[in-house]
Amino acid sequence: MQMELVTHVVTIALSFGVGLPILIKALRAGEWLAALLAGSLVFDGVEWVFWAFYLYWPGPDPAVNDAFAIACRIGISTAIACLGCFTWLTFRPQSRAAAFFFWTSLGGMAIGFLGSGAVGDWPGFRSDHAWIWIENLTQIGVYGWACAEAMLYYRNARKRAALGLADPVLANKFALWGTYAACYGLVQFLFIVALASPEGYTELGFLGILFTLIGISSLWFAFFPPRRYQVWLRRGASTEN
Repeated sequence: MQMELVTHVVTIALSFGVGLPILIKALRAGEWLAALLAGSLVFDGVEWVFWAFYLYWPGPDPAVNDAFAIACRIGISTAIACLGCFTWLTFRPQSRAAAFFFWTSLGGMAIGFLGSGAVGDWPGFRSDHAWIWIENLTQIGVYGWACAEAMLYYRNARKRAALGLADPVLANKFALWGTYAACYGLVQFLFIVALASPEGYTELGFLGILFTLIGISSLWFAFFPPRRYQVWLRRGASTEN
């Protein structure tokens, strides 16, 4: 319980601490791609806030807890929508397949949410209907797509950095972003695995906590890399030349 609470606090703090400054700067400069990226972090922080309320709210009214769970679902879908749109417009803006995947993912999340509500499961904790599975598998797909695009870009940028044609710190940002997407996709996967268990899902398990901490730490290093970390990256790139 204590470790999970710490994970929630750290994740919420870093989601807002990383996302809000980028979002404010992006909106002032009219940089909409950066705003989408930052928006995915901020809405993810909102989702974690409502999930923490669901777990730790002291009130006895189940309707209040259900409302927190519903808000959490809306928050994560909004965060993933921002992430998917950023991935599409950043890496494959001219691709019809990427556009189709993005709009299909939005439809999948909406259908899953509304469908689970239609069978009386607005909080989304029942595993005896297909709607919640559609929603969560779609979300995992978007995280997987973001990871794949970031890692592919990192592979190419790393080769250029080894030749002195790219900044190794910038190239590393894509590796860290891909790590974040992979870890959060795994957390979402653990959710649907636990959802199918007889006990159901309420709290993060050890693996969920581990992947969450790795993912959010990757975000911090991507956007606010310590000076020594940058020196280490550049030194490593120079030795490959």
